[in-house]
Amino acid sequence: MPRAREPCCPWSDGLPPELLDTILRYLTCLADRVYFAAVCRVWRSAAQVDKAPQCHLPLLLLPSPVAPSFLSLHSGAIRRLHLPESVRAARLCGSHEGGWVVLASDQWRGYAAVNLCSGAMVPLPDRLRIPSARGRIDTTCEHHMVIRTVTFSGTPSAEGCLAAAHVSSASNIAFWRMGMERYWLACRRDVVDVIQDIIYYKEGFHVLSSTEDVAVYAPKGDLLGMSHTSYLMQKRTDYKPDRFLPKGHSVSRYLVESRGKLLMVLRFFRPKQHRHFRIFEMNLAGGGGGSEASWVELHALPGRALLLGRGCSRAFEVSQFDTLLVGNIYYLDDASFNLSLAWSKGIRYPSTFMGVYDFHKTHNMMRHYPRKSTSECSLPIWFIP
Repeated sequence: MPRAREPCCPWSDGLPPELLDTILRYLTCLADRVYFAAVCRVWRSAAQVDKAPQCHLPLLLLPSPVAPSFLSLHSGAIRRLHLPESVRAARLCGSHEGGWVVLASDQWRGYAAVNLCSGAMVPLPDRLRIPSARGRIDTTCEHHMVIRTVTFSGTPSAEGCLAAAHVSSASNIAFWRMGMERYWLACRRDVVDVIQDIIYYKEGFHVLSSTEDVAVYAPKGDLLGMSHTSYLMQKRTDYKPDRFLPKGHSVSRYLVESRGKLLMVLRFFRPKQHRHFRIFEMNLAGGGGGSEASWVELHALPGRALLLGRGCSRAFEVSQFDTLLVGNIYYLDDASFNLSLAWSKGIRYPSTFMGVYDFHKTHNMMRHYPRKSTSECSLPIWFIP
């Protein structure tokens, strides 16, 4: 009787620990490390012992009610993302470090901050109240609203966290903090006319307008109050109001914090031409502390790359990531907000203008992401693990 063969040891179990350590050093993407740990027990143990990078690049979340996925900037790979059905069909309107996204489960209502890693959820109101000129709040009058983007001051579930939202309603900006379960507190529309972007910077929400002015909202200390100040911005010499742009031309503006400074990035669109970007740094008069400021143009972006997104733009030091190139600007298709899409269901969100722009080349060519994304529920957004 032939002797039974002894079971073969899986090839993965036989790799030396030094080789596994070498592999892990090249896996800077958190998703790649998860797949690595799923191979076998030996690899899982190696992944637990090895220290993961402290800083991760955001993932490009590609929404879909059927098969959501994400693009890794580390590897360039697109992978499926398993999400609850209620999240898959939602419109995404913000993100925050630690795996948080803001979603509207019913396109224009059912707002919540959801952690896609842990499943934690913080419900957000879908109505707002507007204070009078004297600061009094009419508790009997609440307005419906559509949230465009939400920016947080910190972890959404943490006590004392603040949120600022760019909204379409009786006002265009509203604020929320933990404990405000029924409504957002709005500000009068005449404070900021047309909002371009919002960022939390140095203990206050900085709001950029279409006229390139910056307003700052900071908490007063009580439950509802927000103080408001504005920089006295000196206009750049070649500034022109948007209404004087040629027909078919447009410009979008983003705020990014980089190396402790506030940057304004302009994204120009011209029909049948490549997109063009300009970067400016806020320069405070007298070296800081005053309310007078100006925008100083940067003609180079040494050691850095930018990821642009409404309310969630980030700057990264290229030296920390092998896959980033100096001067790269990654941008999404969020130049405008089509309110009719938020009011409707089943309408596809076209997203064909995402790409990478090389800020340091003389003749800049636009490089698209590996895939164009079209979804029935939302535009793509940066997801920050």
